Amino acid sequence: MLRNEEDVIKLIQCDEKMMEILNVASTLNLPDWWICAGFVRSKIWDTLHEFKDRTETPDVDVIYFDKTKIDEDFEKN
Repeated sequence: MLRNEEDVIKLIQCDEKMMEILNVASTLNLPDWWICAGFVRSKIWDTLHEFKDRTETPDVDVIYFDKTKIDEDFEKN
């Protein structure tokens, strides 16, 4: 049963594929990075609905904020 943030964290920590993705993202050395919602949402959905097969994630969106590179020209490239 998922009751709180700690339960969600444990759920992800027990998922080898999700941890592999998080570990790879951490090697990018991005400042203030996050993996977007679908990554977590699908895991929670599958768990709550007791799906035996994982909902495939077509992509994993990694976002970050680099306060040293905020000019418009950099963002467009």
